[in-house]
Amino acid sequence: MSEEMDKNKKKKITLSIAVGTDEKINELAKQYGMTKSGLIHFLVNQAYERGSLFK
Repeated sequence: MSEEMDKNKKKKITLSIAVGTDEKINELAKQYGMTKSGLIHFLVNQAYERGSLFK
């Protein structure tokens, strides 16, 4: 399998989060026109590239 195909491979996961956090994720996703999955993907990649969750 090529490296490009590996990058696009998806795995379904289940997370347990507080109701308030879910509401915030929904609001942010709607605000930026993204799916919740897309928003989480973006935020995780952004933190990974920066090397930290914090500034």
